[in-house]
Amino acid sequence: MLETMKRNKILTYAFLMALPIAGGSIISSCTGDFEKLNTSNIQVNPADLPFSAQCTEPMTYCYPPQQNMFQFWTNLTIDLYGGYFMTPNGNFTNGDMGENRGHSGGMYENYYLHIFNNTRRIIAQCDADNEKGIAGVMRIVQAYGTLMTTDAYGPIPYSSILSGENEVYFDFDSQKDLYKYMQDDLSTAITDINAMGDDEIAKLKSFDCWCNGDKNLWVKIANTMKLRMALRLSKRETEAASAGMDLKAIATEAAKNTLATVNQDILIDKSLENEMWLMFTWGDCGFNADLVTLMSGMKDPRQPLYMTKNTGEIKNEAGTVTVKKDSEYLGIRFASGLPAKPNSWGNFSGWIQGDNGSSYAMPLPIMKAAEAYFLLAEAKLRWDIGSESVKNLYEQGIRVSMANELSYRGPYAGVKSYEDGAIDAYINGTDTQINFVDPVNPALSTPAVNKLGVKWDEGASNEEKLERIITQKWLALFPLSNEGWAEQRRTGYPRFFPAYVNESNGTVNTEEGVRRVIYSSQAYDANAKGLESGIKLLDEENSSKYGISGDKGGTHLWWDNANKGNF
Repeated sequence: MLETMKRNKILTYAFLMALPIAGGSIISSCTGDFEKLNTSNIQVNPADLPFSAQCTEPMTYCYPPQQNMFQFWTNLTIDLYGGYFMTPNGNFTNGDMGENRGHSGGMYENYYLHIFNNTRRIIAQCDADNEKGIAGVMRIVQAYGTLMTTDAYGPIPYSSILSGENEVYFDFDSQKDLYKYMQDDLSTAITDINAMGDDEIAKLKSFDCWCNGDKNLWVKIANTMKLRMALRLSKRETEAASAGMDLKAIATEAAKNTLATVNQDILIDKSLENEMWLMFTWGDCGFNADLVTLMSGMKDPRQPLYMTKNTGEIKNEAGTVTVKKDSEYLGIRFASGLPAKPNSWGNFSGWIQGDNGSSYAMPLPIMKAAEAYFLLAEAKLRWDIGSESVKNLYEQGIRVSMANELSYRGPYAGVKSYEDGAIDAYINGTDTQINFVDPVNPALSTPAVNKLGVKWDEGASNEEKLERIITQKWLALFPLSNEGWAEQRRTGYPRFFPAYVNESNGTVNTEEGVRRVIYSSQAYDANAKGLESGIKLLDEENSSKYGISGDKGGTHLWWDNANKGNF
């Protein structure tokens, strides 16, 4: 009877959160009906799976290795908004800020099905079994997923699900409360992982696709996340303090033991499919002009590791060839009002292909060590944390990114080394972004908006120093659009090209750009009463200066405080 009650409770959660239970491999590109594509009528109890499988699923789905969920997760929304990627397919209206609820629920659903629905159950069971170290690992994975999801949407259901007090609907938590929950969970995780014994470590090694059972590496991930979140709230420092989060104190403690101490990226290298190659193969994804023009202008040695040159000849609208195949790095301007695929924009720069014709086996990136250096650089600049100079931390971040990207992307890009002196030349470079020139439609061309080079200037203002730090962090974070977009919204750096068209009908300001992902129609259908509480919280935390509020792309998240500058 008790087991039946447990199973029913799991199914209730899955139903109310509108969660697809079985992935399935659907060999097709995105359609407008992802809800049906990704939903199965067969409900299973995840607790019936082997323990290692229960733990592996939330870890791997922090960068989904399933094609439809991957596209639904970020590629139709956050990848476009964050400046790294852009679709050449004009049928995907999010690319023109024409908010599509049917294409906006992937992050939400991936989190509740594949991450939170597993981690919350495993944490409770491991705590009960006194396996607190493994519970700590799952707390870190849960915080990672929660951070991505709240930074996309704002308020989400969390404490109401953990409490289990109501199985009819789930109230949402404010972003302020969510950040407090995550900080507390990470602190608990650090304490409990540090105390892990040999038996627990052996069990951890049986499923750990992030750190291969290295408990010290897990602690460094947790500290890097704590530092990341403390800086994310830099425009809400007073309000965070009132909620029990002393941001400088949190950052000071976390800064002592981040991924910068080992220079190791967190990558899942388990022969899973990295679905980004397929997004390009389907003709649904290309590179964003913001990324391409910055890398080209700054002469970034990582560019051939990130992208190919144009994959086909480019013709203008009169049919004249303007760019020969494989001759230029070309990106697509966000919100260009493009026609449906196929079109010439689909022949712009492509995903690196590797020797076998695709990079499907490229490791799944979770966290970059270079980020830790840029976090430390900002913490030093903002709060005078640590003894190393901002300049040294900034330059070390660039060097670590260069080394690590070559190591993990080089084999797929066919790049074995950088040219002699290329990294030093980049660090000392004063060139910056080039103008965007569209070889298909000249009306889409637009001047460069980023004016600072890479070279550090000790005499610059704090604002200019921050701009350099965040721009280089954004370049190093590629292709992690979740984090890159969050930092761009928080700081305004790097600056993005203005939208050419705005199909939002006033729900997104053209100059500001998209500030959040809207809740999907499926979320409305499955948890309408809970969602009502979420939109109320969203409005309470909103700071838009353009009169935009409610469940719209132009509404600001709590930390995205429009009423306060960076300093």
